[in-house]
Amino acid sequence: MAEDLNSRGLTSTPDGESPDVVVVNTCTVTKEATKASRMALRRAVKKHPDAKVVAIGCYAVSNPEEIAAIEGVDLILGNSEKESFAESLAQQPSTAPLLQLGFSTRTAAPPTPAPAPKVRANLKAQTGCDEWCSFCIIPTTRGPLRSMDEDDLVAEARARVDSGARELVLTGVHLGKYRFDHGGSERNLLRLFDRLLGIEGILRLRLSSILSAHLTDEVIDYIAAESRVCRYLHVPLQAGDDDVLEAMNRPYRIADYIDRVERAKEALAGLALATDVIVGFPGETEEQFQATLDIVERIEFSKLHVFRYSPRADTPAAAMPDAVHPDVKRDRSKRLIDLGNRLRAEFLAAHLGRPLEVLVEDERVVDSVSICSGQTDDYVRVWFEGEGLLGRVVQVEGHEVRADGIRGGTLV
Repeated sequence: MAEDLNSRGLTSTPDGESPDVVVVNTCTVTKEATKASRMALRRAVKKHPDAKVVAIGCYAVSNPEEIAAIEGVDLILGNSEKESFAESLAQQPSTAPLLQLGFSTRTAAPPTPAPAPKVRANLKAQTGCDEWCSFCIIPTTRGPLRSMDEDDLVAEARARVDSGARELVLTGVHLGKYRFDHGGSERNLLRLFDRLLGIEGILRLRLSSILSAHLTDEVIDYIAAESRVCRYLHVPLQAGDDDVLEAMNRPYRIADYIDRVERAKEALAGLALATDVIVGFPGETEEQFQATLDIVERIEFSKLHVFRYSPRADTPAAAMPDAVHPDVKRDRSKRLIDLGNRLRAEFLAAHLGRPLEVLVEDERVVDSVSICSGQTDDYVRVWFEGEGLLGRVVQVEGHEVRADGIRGGTLV
C-alpha cells in the first residue's frame, strides 16, 4: 500500500512532521490482535489529531461498526481495497483532496508500484482461503481463494530484483493452493518457482507457509533438486491429536502430517521446520495436549508460534461446549513455549563453530564499526563485522548465540 502511494508521488512523513493521512492495517485473528488494532487506531487519532485516520484490513471487515465508534477514525476500508489502495483513497471525499489524488476517472491502468530497494522482498502470490477451519475468521475477512496472475508476479519479481532484491519470499493465506481457483494443482506453484528462479540475479526463493497436505513428494523433490529454494518450511500443525484436528476442521490428520514433514526432513539436509500451535481449544484434554507436546518434541521444530485459543464471533468453535479454563490455557501455553524455547536454543547452538551461508540484508555503522546482518538459508539471523557486502552471500562462522540469532565472523 505504501508503494502504491509512493508511486503516485506521495511520501511517508519524516519524524516530527504531521501526516495528512495515517493508515492502520488491522488484524483480528485473535482477541489480542483485535485489541492491538483498536489501540493502534486510538493512538493514531491521539497522536495526529489533524490527520485523516484510515482503518483497513481484517478487523475493518469483521467489525466495521466497532471501528466506526472510535471517534476520529475517518475512513474504513476492506481487504479488497488493498490491491488498488491509492485509487481507493482517491475515490473518498475525506482523503482525495488532502492527497491530491484526482485520478479516479482516468481510463488508463494505474502505474505499477515502484519496487522497494530491499535485499529480501515479499511477493504475494495468493490470498483468501476455502478451508473454513472452525476457529478461523479469515475466509470471511479475506474472502475466497484468489491467485495472482503468473505473468504479473514474474514482472513484479523482476522489478524487485532490478531494484536490489536477491531473495524473494512467496506469501499467501493458502500458498499451496496457488491457482487452485483456476483449476490448477501443486504443479502451478512449481511452474511459478521455475519462472521466478529463471530471473537473473535471484539467489534465494523462500516459502512463507505451506500446509502439510500440499507438501507433496513432487514439491519436496523440487526443493531438494534446487539449491536456491530455502531449506526452511513453515508447516502449521495447530494440534497433535486427531480428534482436536477434526473439531478444528483441519484438512489433515497427525499420521499424514508426520509422514509429510519426515519425508521432507529425509530429503532436505539441514531443513528447519517452524509451525503454529493452538492450545486450549474447546474440549482439549490434558492427554490431547500431551500428544501435541510429544509431536513437537519428536519433530524438533526450529521455531514455534504458540496461540491460546480465543473464540471469534461467527465461527463454529465459538459455540462449542467444554471451554478450557483460562488458567489451564495459560499453563499449557507456558509449557509449550518452554519446550519451543529449548528446541530453539538447541537449533541455534547447532550453528556454532561451522560455516554459515548468509545473505547480507543490512549494513550499518555501530560505534564506528560496520556491522552486517542477514539470514541463513534455514532462517537464522546472523550479525558480523563487514563492509560492502550488501546483497551478497558470504560465509560466516557462528561464534555465539545472541538475541535469537548468531554473532559470527566472516571466513577468509
